Amino acid sequence: MPYRIPWRRLLQIFILCQTISEAKHLFPRRTKLTWVNGIAHLPEHMQDPTYVISSAFGHVKVDYCHNPSAMTSESDYIGFVKDGIQASGHQMGRVTKEVDTLVEHLRDALGKVGKSGKVIHIAHSQGSVITWLAAKRLTPEECRRIEVISFGGAATICTSEFPFSRCINYYAVNDPILNVVPSAVKALRTGFSFGGGMEQEIIFLASRTGDPVTDHGLLNPTYLEALLWEGQRYQSLYLSPIGKAIDGAFVAPLTSSVCWFPNFAYETTKQLFLTILHLLVWARELVRIIMMEVRGKRGERYEQVPNFQNI
Repeated sequence: MPYRIPWRRLLQIFILCQTISEAKHLFPRRTKLTWVNGIAHLPEHMQDPTYVISSAFGHVKVDYCHNPSAMTSESDYIGFVKDGIQASGHQMGRVTKEVDTLVEHLRDALGKVGKSGKVIHIAHSQGSVITWLAAKRLTPEECRRIEVISFGGAATICTSEFPFSRCINYYAVNDPILNVVPSAVKALRTGFSFGGGMEQEIIFLASRTGDPVTDHGLLNPTYLEALLWEGQRYQSLYLSPIGKAIDGAFVAPLTSSVCWFPNFAYETTKQLFLTILHLLVWARELVRIIMMEVRGKRGERYEQVPNFQNI
């Protein structure tokens, strides 16, 4: 008797796998969003960037690690110079309490997401070189659960040096910080800026303002464009369609002021609807096949073979 392929069983398994795959998007892995600032940030300067980052990334909670400034006020130029000297020391490998604080901050975030979760860490200017020093004190296992996104960093952070899950370094082409980051300047001149996995890890952005000092600011147009794009990426990977549909309505007012950033509230709502529709269709098909199997077994009743000797 030829072997019959159990196509119904195979179809059931396929539908189940598709349903599980769609369900994973509804219940993504746990994440924690953190960021560390550059020089000249007083405590009151942390609120606006934290709010903008949270809004761009789907209104998730953002835990910042404050890199304190020697400045006592916005007009304290002596404190500003001290900040610059400290940043130069960091570039030469000097470990300070700010580095220890960031190590503790990242480990605390890793503990909150668990071993299957991921920490998305954003660093700006001096915060990038502090992150670079902190990475040397993290274990490889800890690094593998962290993504690093750097803007105008005083140091480039790449997977060829640290086993981070992902590294990306954004630089405005006229950012003054490039004068003290030789690795970034080399990438700009040669055009090669790939990490260990051949993913481009140093990206240069055209100036949106024409002013080098303005372009260095995290919330100014040049880096804000990249920050908003990273927020879109984060939401597509780590937020459920339900969360994106709800948060899209709140992010839209922020993003509508930036002409090159699309309003994705409609797209996320459509994606949520299609995901739920696919789940319902596959579930209905799975139930139909199971019912056919059950009815088929009920119809296959045993019938006794007639005894021809008694006929």
